[in-house]
Amino acid sequence: MNEIQERLLNLASKNDLSQISLRKTAKMIGNESMSPGVLQYHFTQLEKKKLLFIDRKAKIQRLGSESGDERFYNIPILGMASCGAATQFADEAIEGYLNVSKNSLKSRGELFAVRAVGDSMNSASVPTINNMTSSIEDGDFVIVDTSYLTVDENISKYVVSVINGLANIKKLAKRTYDYALLSESKDMSAYPPIIIHEDDDYLINGRVVTVIKV
Repeated sequence: MNEIQERLLNLASKNDLSQISLRKTAKMIGNESMSPGVLQYHFTQLEKKKLLFIDRKAKIQRLGSESGDERFYNIPILGMASCGAATQFADEAIEGYLNVSKNSLKSRGELFAVRAVGDSMNSASVPTINNMTSSIEDGDFVIVDTSYLTVDENISKYVVSVINGLANIKKLAKRTYDYALLSESKDMSAYPPIIIHEDDDYLINGRVVTVIKV
């Protein structure tokens, strides 16, 4: 999701944009010169991602979080996590929701999503919602099951974790002399392991169970 769409989601969380003209909306997100056509494109992209729905004729706005269909998981998007070095700060502010069919995704616990940043996992093999596998690329949504929180049950699994306040997506490994967070990249030389020291503030947020391509 790009910056304009993030601004629109944030604005929609505080205002009913179905009641506000496109030109005024552009001004409110700090881009007064943006044409209505370009702004409508971003609204269309948010609708495709099931994050924001606006019917200007009927004066109705619905955020993805308001879906009540029990056939779908309503998964909150909690910011970003790095697929390179742990450089993205963990951010628990909900910026939108993904609606995913329960027929295509099985979970053991509560789910959340993060947007992947970077390309250090572009050779990973993660399940998709259509029973295939895919890598994790920059901008993809990663779905995380929060019932898998201990180190032992996540060895050799992909996890979203926070080390010293920084969120990352990696494979957790137990090696002879240490625990490490490993990349799976087409350019492995660019992404050395992140070694977890016993004095680090380290927390596993959950196991990666699905990647949703963008």
